[in-house]
Amino acid sequence: MPRPLVRSLRFRATLAAVLGVVPLAADAWIITGLGTNNPARVFMMVGNGAGAMWQNNATINTVSVSVPAAQVGTGPLTMTSNSTQSTSPYDGFTVCTPPTQVYVGAAYQRRTNTQPANARLQVTAPANLTNLNGDNIPIGEISWTVSALGGDPNPTAIPAGTFATGTQFLTNVAQGSLRENCHTFSFANTAIRPEGTYTAQVTYTLSAP
Repeated sequence: MPRPLVRSLRFRATLAAVLGVVPLAADAWIITGLGTNNPARVFMMVGNGAGAMWQNNATINTVSVSVPAAQVGTGPLTMTSNSTQSTSPYDGFTVCTPPTQVYVGAAYQRRTNTQPANARLQVTAPANLTNLNGDNIPIGEISWTVSALGGDPNPTAIPAGTFATGTQFLTNVAQGSLRENCHTFSFANTAIRPEGTYTAQVTYTLSAP
């Protein structure tokens, strides 16, 4: 069976200065008919990645927001990313609009029908974002919505959610399919916190047991 594929994404919430923009609303994509492969394989991309499917890429992108002093603790703020990935590695179709939207895609091909019908897409997060002084922001302050350009009727290809401590199941990726959409991350900004740069790293994993 294919080895699990792991990708990471870093978050940074800086209490100090500027902000991004609100993304376009749209749908998302589930592409089927990819068939089987020998050997079986999985593919995942979060943010910047390979030029085409099934290629390796070790890029780790950062999603961040700077909170103006007057807005600390006053409610949600949209985060932006240093990812520039706008197109699908499947066919080059424009799916996302960086820097607000982060491309996320996952595909699975098995070799025979005796192998698992689905691969599992999961994300693992720490309990907190932490600054150099040891101050914390709970990871549950970071959430994401999903969207994509185009008119596909599968807005929950990879569902929206909120990070939680530990490993969260996101979705099953059926044999011979690619699930892809764009994630827009938000910082809940629910409390007044000490000034500083708070960071955490989350890890997405796609595996077929």
